[in-house]
Amino acid sequence: MLMKLSFVLDKAKAEKRCIPAINVYNLETVQAVLTAAKNLQTPIIVSFGESYLKHASLKQIAAIVRQSAFNHDGSMVLHLDHAKRMDTIKNAIDCGFTSVMYDGSHLPFRQNIEHTRKVVELAGKNNISVEAELGYLNPEDGSSDESIANGYTRVEEAEIFVKETKVDALAVAIGNAHGIYKGTPCLDFQRLYEISNAVDIPLVLHGSSGIPEDQLKKAISLGIAKMNVNTEVALAGSEAIKRMLAQQGIVRLERLMENAQAEMVKVIKKYIKFAYFE
Repeated sequence: MLMKLSFVLDKAKAEKRCIPAINVYNLETVQAVLTAAKNLQTPIIVSFGESYLKHASLKQIAAIVRQSAFNHDGSMVLHLDHAKRMDTIKNAIDCGFTSVMYDGSHLPFRQNIEHTRKVVELAGKNNISVEAELGYLNPEDGSSDESIANGYTRVEEAEIFVKETKVDALAVAIGNAHGIYKGTPCLDFQRLYEISNAVDIPLVLHGSSGIPEDQLKKAISLGIAKMNVNTEVALAGSEAIKRMLAQQGIVRLERLMENAQAEMVKVIKKYIKFAYFE
């Protein structure tokens, strides 16, 4: 059944667990996420980004997820990821999303607070959760030089931000990045420890694909209750299609999608197992 983000994350934080948020773009990706969660009988966050509106509409994704929820006994969250436009957020709420992320990380600190508060006010009227982001995620190459580190989430700002916005979850920048890492990422655990002690809400790690499992487990122990996974799942699907075409030459589309979905399920289950059970 569909739940607010705060419902599953508050419980996960209290139990020192983490709920993966898996990005979806279409029917097959939604099915892969829900199959993995159903097989392992765990909560799951189905995440659809504002940037994916070229692939499907909010209404279409919401309809697929809500229909699928009837056959899923576990807790599910339908989450809007990285929204920067208020009209997208309003539309997501109207379509039945149970959580929205407003991304004002590109804005000056005070402006990020101001915009986020407006989203929290709107979401509160509709009984849904809000995730926000504070800090700058480094480029999609795993680099971690000092200029990048200057964009990491600051402890004192995180404390002020949470207090003034009253968001339900906060995404932090501690050495993580979106996309494919060209080097080995190295998370700033001391900073994460300090942020976790300064705020009383669940923390979120974006760009989890490619971060070594031992680092992810340590991040969970220090307060990360939601980890976003996209790249590794998407690449598992595309690589499965590429292999099947290379092996068989001509293959019907439905068989390609079925094979891709099966490979995505494997990756999603891997993340669920160590994030939620270990």
